[in-house]
Amino acid sequence: MTSAQQYYDGLVQQGHDAAMALSYTQQHYPDFTAEIPVPEPTPQPMTVAPAAPVVADVTTVAPSVGGWAIQTADFGLFFTKILAALLTMITLGFGYPWAKTMVFSKWASNVRIDGRAIRYTGTGPGLFGVWVKVFLLSIVTLGIYYLFWGRKAVPKYVDSHLEWA
Repeated sequence: MTSAQQYYDGLVQQGHDAAMALSYTQQHYPDFTAEIPVPEPTPQPMTVAPAAPVVADVTTVAPSVGGWAIQTADFGLFFTKILAALLTMITLGFGYPWAKTMVFSKWASNVRIDGRAIRYTGTGPGLFGVWVKVFLLSIVTLGIYYLFWGRKAVPKYVDSHLEWA
């Protein structure tokens, strides 16, 4: 096998279709022609009986399989995170709940679940209140509150303030 054929086979194994792999290979090896194997003919079916007709009721098929996607076409979330970091530094950490609220809001505006948008409705003061409550109860209980309940309070607050747009 020539080096040109190995290059071509490598491109095909990487997922390029045959035409693109041939084009790329001919850029480096101008005299190359692909050795495409001829497929074997399809064998005849084992049974001779005709297949039963399949009738599908189209109305029962779900419109989508499901899934989620994050739209990342803009740099909005990137710049929002930079702005949030600046806000946190300028306020010596006290503005962190407001900064996280900005980031959560921007992130939620870019998320689509089954084609539906979500929205974050939490506020900076609300998140700040959760953090103050966790901090004070952790001090009073010598950290026991934080270990069992406190570290879940902020994600619970965020989750409870996500809704369909």
